[in-house]
Amino acid sequence: MLTLKQNIGFYFVLLAYISINCVLYMYDNMLLSLLPAAIFMIWLLIYHPSKVIFFIAFATPLSIKVTLKSLGLGINLPSEPFMILMMVFFWLKLFLDSGYDKAIWKHPITIVIIFNLAWIFITACFSVMPIVSFKFFIARFWFTTCFYFIAVILFKNYKNLKAFIWLFCAALAISVIYTLRRHAAQLFEQTYSTIAPQPFFMDHGVYAAVIALMLPAMLFFAVKRKEFGLSLWHQFFAVIISFIFIVGIIFSYTRAAWIGMGAGAVFFIIFMLRIRFGTLLFFGAVLLGILAFYQTQIYFKLEANKKVSETRSGIEQHVQSIYNISTDASNTERINRWHSALRMFEERPFLGWGPNTYMFKYSAFQLSNEMTIISVRSGTQGNAHSEYIGPLAEEGVLGLLSAVSLIFVALLKAMQLIYKGKNPRIRFTAMIAILGLITYFVHGFLNDYLDQDKAAVPVFAFMAIITALDIYYQRNKNEENDVELVNDHGRITPPTQPDIQ
Repeated sequence: MLTLKQNIGFYFVLLAYISINCVLYMYDNMLLSLLPAAIFMIWLLIYHPSKVIFFIAFATPLSIKVTLKSLGLGINLPSEPFMILMMVFFWLKLFLDSGYDKAIWKHPITIVIIFNLAWIFITACFSVMPIVSFKFFIARFWFTTCFYFIAVILFKNYKNLKAFIWLFCAALAISVIYTLRRHAAQLFEQTYSTIAPQPFFMDHGVYAAVIALMLPAMLFFAVKRKEFGLSLWHQFFAVIISFIFIVGIIFSYTRAAWIGMGAGAVFFIIFMLRIRFGTLLFFGAVLLGILAFYQTQIYFKLEANKKVSETRSGIEQHVQSIYNISTDASNTERINRWHSALRMFEERPFLGWGPNTYMFKYSAFQLSNEMTIISVRSGTQGNAHSEYIGPLAEEGVLGLLSAVSLIFVALLKAMQLIYKGKNPRIRFTAMIAILGLITYFVHGFLNDYLDQDKAAVPVFAFMAIITALDIYYQRNKNEENDVELVNDHGRITPPTQPDIQ
């Protein structure tokens, strides 16, 4: 019970807060009104950090970008402020008690991510636009902190791993339903597909890419209920969400996402046939050699295709326009952007121009004969439309190497889990993660979305899933113990054995 003095003190503080807030409100200052929310957020970070991560996972597909003109940046609300706070809390806690698992630091995926972050930081220091580049670095840092470094700890408990997938997919399904409803009002016209996902997704490309990334998880949940320990109700919802995602991808009219899904289907067959990683690399090298040898003939074949993606064209013509490199404005503009990026790379091959600077610098590298009807002279719209050519121009050859290395290491580790997993749950969970990543990184040949929270959150979370499976499920001899990730006070603790039930 509170004493009389404590009661008087409490009411005095409360009355002072209300009075000061009222005065500030009269002068249109609402800053103090945020204090209770700030206190609540700090309490959550200290006592229930896992719930904050789950909230971010659900909020990300539904977050809305707000531009802060005074600071010259945009931020997604409500997801990114929580990511920033979580990032600060995590690294402060790590600095104070140094309790992070050394096995995570030594894991190949972690090493490549750290190398990528370090190289982005170095190139930002030598950037032609340092402020722009450091904004990019800080955003990438809070993405990887929350959904790789913290997520690996979170996913030590398999229930948390499933919870992340369900929460993200549930929110994404809401966004897809909203988009389809808006699009249906316009009779699903192709031109409207580019703005139908707004305000949750500012571009239909990232909208489709994220759906394709999460679709394998829902499909596996729908057909492998017993392997994942799901109830019939969970299976029912997985079927419904899978259907929603498929319809959403079809009416996104995003050809790159369709290609990514096709690649995912091919790799699913590869995994079922248990083709080894080395064999896969060999045949990949042979295929590249054949393409290089017949590049002239292939170019003329592609140039002969005149199928253009138009508003009233059917799905078939839209698919055929994928390889039209002569008259389709979207495709030819990509080629213009790629050529500009390669010329930028030739001028600064090692350190690049700086992270996220491509859009401000590529205009000077455009050639008039390569520009299209949608090209801009100002050169301030969009990026290089590639997760590989973009880093090559902005971060030099090591930027490209770090991006490619991350894909190969994740694929190698996932294939080891799929082929050597101790039980079906490990194998199928690894397959969910890598198939989702494959759809995205194949899509990444044609687009670049890792600077956006919508794509970065699931991509790095799936990397964390592969790492957690490799360290805490595959390497441990005892998989029977049910160990919770958080203790009685909700604080993150390092369990000795994971729950694979």
